Amino acid sequence: MSAKFNMICYIHNIAEYLIQDFTIEEITGIMRIKDNDLTKIIYLKIKAFILSDQNIKPKIKDFENEQIIMVKGKFIGCD
Repeated sequence: MSAKFNMICYIHNIAEYLIQDFTIEEITGIMRIKDNDLTKIIYLKIKAFILSDQNIKPKIKDFENEQIIMVKGKFIGCD
């Protein structure tokens, strides 16, 4: 089942992989479900596909550990 979300999350970890025309960044993000309970969190597994072609300006900026980002789009739940 998929859903559309707009959320703010904290980047916990990033792994980069190079393939033919893309750099794939696998990001582990953390999001709090409740403001008053710090134990209620969700881990997000996010994949960003960034073109390797330097002539095309990417719409996605570089990610760094411990950065706060806004994520929006379609997500699929998994165990």
